[in-house]
Amino acid sequence: MEPYRFFLGKALQLAGLVTMTVVVFFFFTQMGMETLLVWSLVGAAEFYGGTWLLDKG
Repeated sequence: MEPYRFFLGKALQLAGLVTMTVVVFFFFTQMGMETLLVWSLVGAAEFYGGTWLLDKG
């Protein structure tokens, strides 16, 4: 596996986990549910995109 693919995959996984953690924290604020849904989908796409890159190599 090329090192850039490995580090990009790990970075995407980390970004996805951070995004989902922020969504959980924002759930307890006055943020709208539509915005939370969009950001949770973005976080899931980042995480699974990184996992796909790691599995591909």
